Amino acid sequence: MINLFKNEWIKIFARKSSWVYFILLTVFLIISTVVVANFDKRDPQANWQKELQAENAGLQKQLEDPKLVEEEKEDIASQIEQNQYFLEEDANPALQSNWQFANSEGIALFSFVALFSVIVASTSVASEFSDGTIKQLLIRPHRRWKILLSKYAAVVAYSFLLLLFLAAASVIAGTVLYGAGDFNARIAEMPIAGDPVVATAGGMFVKKLLLYIPNLLMVLTIAFMLSTLFKSQSMAVGIGIFVLFMNNALNVGVQLLIELKQEWAKLLLFPHLDLMQFSAVKETLPGVTLTFSSIVLLVYFAIFMAITFLFFQKRDVSI
Repeated sequence: MINLFKNEWIKIFARKSSWVYFILLTVFLIISTVVVANFDKRDPQANWQKELQAENAGLQKQLEDPKLVEEEKEDIASQIEQNQYFLEEDANPALQSNWQFANSEGIALFSFVALFSVIVASTSVASEFSDGTIKQLLIRPHRRWKILLSKYAAVVAYSFLLLLFLAAASVIAGTVLYGAGDFNARIAEMPIAGDPVVATAGGMFVKKLLLYIPNLLMVLTIAFMLSTLFKSQSMAVGIGIFVLFMNNALNVGVQLLIELKQEWAKLLLFPHLDLMQFSAVKETLPGVTLTFSSIVLLVYFAIFMAITFLFFQKRDVSI
């Protein structure tokens, strides 16, 4: 089994594209670093508490203006409440550090890791059929499931290597930009909906990284399954990328179904493909917690793996 894994590992890195993906991630990160360095002119505010207190005092005076409409008053009151929350929790909203950089710019590039992983997973088996090398692989004295498992393990290992490379490079880029920051510096994470959550800058980055791993594993598992089901390499890649980028659109449809009291929609895959949301909220949808999403993903993972291995076991590979 180990030799099979080594063989597949060598195959992955024998392709120039596998090295190009590391180069592309580096280029994207350099571009992000340059953009932040030139356009992020926020003052780190050594006395940020006094700055926020002064800002709140000014906002409070604006609220006394009788010409303000109700919506404007609500916006100002919300800003005052948010600033007060930062003060109470001792969370600097203008914090600049290597961990905060990784927590924002580094995390934003994780989608490229998923994209490259999908491409590698989609071509893993399909390329063997396209190139006609599948027969040479199966004439070896190894069971089919071991051959397929070694391919899957190699794809997973490569994907995790890409992810860890980007995570480490993000921290290094942030260090070059801001210097070594305090891992335990307090920040306020602002979710799309809901109240801000206070956490440590480094802790939040590590938490998001860990929560992203199940998402990455699931999308590459889907891509690997498609690679096994279709002999066409281009079809496997195309469908894999479609599933990856259509997830957000499909998730909107699921949310609409739930709003229409269609509770069964919570069992669909799409609402659970972004566990990083749980870094700032306890529920992404009513009743959908991290535990619930993890169980749903585990069930789908088992189904996809069963389909993949059963189909490959019975597949006619005569060419």
